[in-house]
Amino acid sequence: MKHLKKSLAALLTAAALPASANFLTTDLSNDAFKIEIGSDRLVQDVQLSAAAIATDNDISIFSFTGMMAGPIQGQPNLVAGLGSKAYFIDIDNGAADESVQALALGGSAKYTLPRNPAISFQGQFFYAPGILMSDDFDYQTDLSLRANYQLIQNGSVYVGYRYLKANADAGPNFTLDKGLNLGFEFKF
Repeated sequence: MKHLKKSLAALLTAAALPASANFLTTDLSNDAFKIEIGSDRLVQDVQLSAAAIATDNDISIFSFTGMMAGPIQGQPNLVAGLGSKAYFIDIDNGAADESVQALALGGSAKYTLPRNPAISFQGQFFYAPGILMSDDFDYQTDLSLRANYQLIQNGSVYVGYRYLKANADAGPNFTLDKGLNLGFEFKF
């Protein structure tokens, strides 16, 4: 319940996004719950989003993403984006009590099948080197992959895989989230 309160508080602090948001995603696995709200209406060709992940290992992850995005020339079914993601991570699982901040660079891509536009595949990768992380961390990686099926006009269901890890200079490395998830995306 503590993580749910933190997740809701983080999303509410992103007050500018809900007023112009045009998508909401939520997914869950056996070990984690994620919610993300975002918009591409604030600035042309820019996608902004705020997300929160709570895990059963007492890890809370809050992130804010900004990307320049658009279709790749000559490939109308392929949309790509490049940008950055700020992380605020609270690890409080008994074995460790860490607070991590990181700024990662990366990108995303989404491919929609030309013959069946209800099916799409997307991926995202962000990397934060030690110089852009707090404390004694060497680097952080964040990989997300998913397959989407547009079930209704403004809603999709998806199956995804997420791997988020922070590597410490000395001491334990933290696998913040890893595994398959099932989710929904709503557009409005």
